Formats: sequence, C-alpha cells, structure tokens
Amino acid sequence: MPSTPSPIGRSRMLRRPAAPPRAVDIVLGVLSFGAVGVVFVGRMFAYGMDVWAAGGSPDVADQVSLAQMAFTWKVLIVSLLLAGVAALLRARWTAALQLVAVVLLFGLTVLLRHDFDRSHPAPPAPLNSGYTPCYSGSGRCN
Repeated sequence: MPSTPSPIGRSRMLRRPAAPPRAVDIVLGVLSFGAVGVVFVGRMFAYGMDVWAAGGSPDVADQVSLAQMAFTWKVLIVSLLLAGVAALLRARWTAALQLVAVVLLFGLTVLLRHDFDRSHPAPPAPLNSGYTPCYSGSGRCN
C-alpha cells in the first residue's frame, strides 16, 4: 500500500496560536481598556483646557468640538483594531473589553456630534419669491 506524504509543514503554517492563559488574557484586557480610557480622558481634558484658555471663545469652542469628534473616531478605530488582533490571538477577554470600549466610544461620538449639531442648527430654507406674510385682517392670506 503506497503511503502519502504528510503535509506537516503545511499544517504548522495554518495552525492558530494557542489561546493565552485566562489570567493573562484578563490582565491584558483590563490594561488595554484602561490605557484607552486614560488616553481618551487625558486628551479630552486637554481639549477642555484649550477652551478654558481661550476664554470660551465660540470659534475656539467650535474647533475643539470638531477636534474632539475626530480624536474620538481615531481612538475608536484603534480600539477596533486592537479587538481584531486580540480575536486573532484568541484572547477572548481582551477582545471583549476592547469591543466594550468601541461601543462606549461610539456612544460618546454620537453624543459629541449631537451636541455640535444642536449648537449649530441648519439655516432655515429660503422663502419662495411669491411669499407674502399673512397678517390677521389683511385679506392677503392664502
């Protein structure tokens, strides 16, 4: 009976890495979640100090609001990439905690955008050229 060669080298290349021990996974997850939180809170504090140093100038406040949203999106993307790497390395707790960070950052981004949109309402639509206001008793109401 002829024997077929064993694809040992090929199976080693396709093998996924072993999952890290649960304690290491949890510690790395908490540390990465904490690092993202510290970086985010520190930068948001710095943005608040920028507005305070400018004396609450509306132009500076607008620029800072836009910068906060951009920074939050960047941190969200980095957290999503960290969650992906953790999932590839089979670190379940780290991936889960990074996904929690992604959800929190997405919620903060939505809140920042909502606050910015409320403070900058869209201009009203222009009136049509044949519009005449309707005053009580004028007889020109449509």
